[in-house]
Amino acid sequence: MLERLFTESSTELTRYFARRHGGDACAQDLVQETFLQLARGMRDGKTPKCVRGYLFGIARNLSQAAWANRAKDNVLPFDAAAAEVAAPEVDERISAARETISALEPVQREILELRFSHNLSYAEIAETLGVPIGTVRSRLHHAVAEVRHRLVFEINP
Repeated sequence: MLERLFTESSTELTRYFARRHGGDACAQDLVQETFLQLARGMRDGKTPKCVRGYLFGIARNLSQAAWANRAKDNVLPFDAAAAEVAAPEVDERISAARETISALEPVQREILELRFSHNLSYAEIAETLGVPIGTVRSRLHHAVAEVRHRLVFEINP
């Protein structure tokens, strides 16, 4: 089961970590640690209802710990927005949407990323964040509404 889960999820987790921490080597190390912690939990009898959500929950905790270590060591944080590969702008609305999303509260950005970049279900997001599904629905609704509101306001001030 663990091997199948690694095959299905390692690429997505690498992308998850790379967006937050940059560099493929760092992301690979964090993916490996994620699966090690999953394996330890399974060995100790933890059987989550939603394995993929549980896996992203581990990844989220490892990501936060890595940021805390960087702050403790006075390492400048990785700027994911600045490191994104600059693609030719086809539509200025895409640029506006990216700017709008980057201006949201971190919890709103995170829930949008989990849903739309990593295609996690509501149940998987709930498991990842350790909150009820109703909270996921509410936060996602408010995040999307906020993006819509800000984009409409920017277009028609």
